[in-house]
Amino acid sequence: MNSHIVHHPAGMLAICRVLQAIDIEAFPVEVRWGKPRRTNAQNRFLWLLYKTLAEGMSEQHNAYITPEMVHELCRQHFMPRVEVPGTGQSVPMSTTELCRSGNEDSFQEYVLQIQELAAKKGIYLPDPNEATV
Repeated sequence: MNSHIVHHPAGMLAICRVLQAIDIEAFPVEVRWGKPRRTNAQNRFLWLLYKTLAEGMSEQHNAYITPEMVHELCRQHFMPRVEVPGTGQSVPMSTTELCRSGNEDSFQEYVLQIQELAAKKGIYLPDPNEATV
């Protein structure tokens, strides 16, 4: 059986049109709705940025700064805040939510903000086409 995960409504409509045109019994197919998410390459690139920024900041401040610390710093500083229902409190959105909206620009904007932070600190971070991840 072939299995397909569809992330966008237009994709679901296209799959439905194809399924209407074929003999389902001869070609069984499973179609599931899935949330868009960051690709593995995007995830590796993001953590390369965190690692590079952590190393640069560690050197500048003669301290040990981990990529996880940089990740949390960037989340707190750049991610939109979402309210936790019933608490009156808000927390930074998860970085995994950036691509779930299907909006690739939100991930690119987050990366750009991290690169700008690094530039202000005199630390060079690569662009995706320069990185080997």
